[in-house]
Amino acid sequence: MPFEVKEIKKEGVVHLHFSGHIDENSTFPIFNSLKGKVEIDLKDIKSINSVGIRAWIKWFSSFQGVNFVFLNCPKSIVMQMNMVEGFLPDHSSIESINVPFYCEDCDKEIEVLFSVGNEIIVEDGKVQLHYDKNSVCPKGCDPELDVNESKYFKFLLKSKANVKAA
Repeated sequence: MPFEVKEIKKEGVVHLHFSGHIDENSTFPIFNSLKGKVEIDLKDIKSINSVGIRAWIKWFSSFQGVNFVFLNCPKSIVMQMNMVEGFLPDHSSIESINVPFYCEDCDKEIEVLFSVGNEIIVEDGKVQLHYDKNSVCPKGCDPELDVNESKYFKFLLKSKANVKAA
């Protein structure tokens, strides 16, 4: 699936929907007039490789005076936020990320969208999760977080990006 960016303007806010694979074949669009708040929806990003990471950083660093808000961040993007210095642009915020769980009873991996400020609380240098475990699995089982919590959410603490507070 090739990389695509679709622009949608709603209520005075530019909303960019990213989809596909961010790799050596990806071309980021040129936007000369982006300013203020810009929402980046990453729900349909399938993967990102090292060449894609380089293109991502170069593209985001080309903007001045833009406040990026990242929505629906998949695990592949969250991993880069944790590992790659500068992956998250300054003056950006994270609104929501997918959190992976594993339900042993159902033998299924489940990804649940958590919002920063609701299910994810960042306070006093700590990340706290607030959710009903039984609501994660559609069958009402008790799934477990399928990542190391302190490592997966680390970017929320180390980032220069603004984390949406509770």
